[in-house]
Amino acid sequence: MDFVHTPAETFTWSDTMLIGQGEIDEEHREFVRVVADLHDCTAGTASACLSAVLNHLLAHFEIEESWMERLAFPAAQCHGDEHRKVLDAVSKVHDLAAIGGVALSDVKRLAKALIDWFPGHANYMDSALATWISKKTHGGAPIVLRRGLELHATCV
Repeated sequence: MDFVHTPAETFTWSDTMLIGQGEIDEEHREFVRVVADLHDCTAGTASACLSAVLNHLLAHFEIEESWMERLAFPAAQCHGDEHRKVLDAVSKVHDLAAIGGVALSDVKRLAKALIDWFPGHANYMDSALATWISKKTHGGAPIVLRRGLELHATCV
């Protein structure tokens, strides 16, 4: 089940974002927190928020790439390439902010871009990785229990 894209104004964690691999789900929960903080930052907090996002991404991507390498994940190259593109963009804004080379609006635009990027990455790349991890370590696909979701009956 794909989670619904959340507008930047309300970027908060929900069970719709679960992919079924505990360590990655916890990292995603933290991603949502640091990116929401970046989205809501002020001129005075922007640098610290950018550092928090960059440090989180470095650690999170290292965890995922370690799983991919250890378990010979078939899409590791593609997945890793996307990580490097995101890190490159965040690093550039971070470095420019450190020397006063970006406006607060640029930082907010980066936060919005990360919010827009996350659903597709998590729904496709990370959920495929979670399935691969589960199959390799437990012999089957992950089971994801989501709380508080509305179920709508459909007529055929």
